[in-house]
Amino acid sequence: MSKSNTRLALRIADILMRLNNGETLHLAKLAEEYDVCARTIRRDLEDRLLFLELKRDTNNGGFTLAPEMLGRFDSKSIEHFSRITGIKGLFPALDKTILNTIFRPSGQNHFMVHGHKYLVDEMLSVNFPRLQRAIDEQCIVTFCYRRKDAMRHYTVEPYKLLNYNGIWYLSARHAEKIKNFTLNKIASLECTFEHFSLDEDLHESIKKQESVWASEMKFKVVIKISADVAEYFERRQLLNEQIIEKKMDDGGLIVSTQISHKTEITPMVRYWIPHLKIISPQSLQKELVQEIKTWLDE
Repeated sequence: MSKSNTRLALRIADILMRLNNGETLHLAKLAEEYDVCARTIRRDLEDRLLFLELKRDTNNGGFTLAPEMLGRFDSKSIEHFSRITGIKGLFPALDKTILNTIFRPSGQNHFMVHGHKYLVDEMLSVNFPRLQRAIDEQCIVTFCYRRKDAMRHYTVEPYKLLNYNGIWYLSARHAEKIKNFTLNKIASLECTFEHFSLDEDLHESIKKQESVWASEMKFKVVIKISADVAEYFERRQLLNEQIIEKKMDDGGLIVSTQISHKTEITPMVRYWIPHLKIISPQSLQKELVQEIKTWLDE
């Protein structure tokens, strides 16, 4: 996690704690305390903390948490947030002691996390809370979507916002199927007043998705891994649904995985060249070899 993302997380946590304690917060004062511009604080309160539905005093301009919400955001709430954002699994243990260490007033802690480089996009920050509300209220949305340098118009039923490897997607029902749309490719988003009924089976299937291609039919891929890098694949699952089929005498591995699209596996094989080779289906290995030959000849 970058320093800017760490500062943002700590600032939001601190603001949330102060609101939860019944404080009235003002833009200018917060901007001075956190050494950021007032516009950043406004985005914190009106976009990032949209779910709180803060009350604003028309006389002094201060923001407060509604009385019925006071005291609801405790360590259990933070733990729940860490679970749905995928942070909980990052720590071997995440209990009150760890949380108190992370959010201690001194701002010092014993952890540093280097993760994905997250996409920064102005329109994404605008569309994200609007889509969140549309999902919550089960309202149909329309938008233009960029696909291969062409803009297409879609009308969809939004089901969930998903993050795969640092990129946000909208999982929505379109033409009776669940499709995943990259958020930063969405333009001219309009939230309609037309409501839809949630399909529980589709909703459950989204929860089980392990990749952006999960709505497609899966097929098995078998890969040979050299002894030089085998330990990395034994130490953790670098492939989705990774199964070690066989340990070879030379220390190498035969590994299988289930994928829905070739782009789930070919970038991984390219990254580990020459230590990985696709055994099955052979057509994938031949296609990959041809791509590399074409690139070398250019």
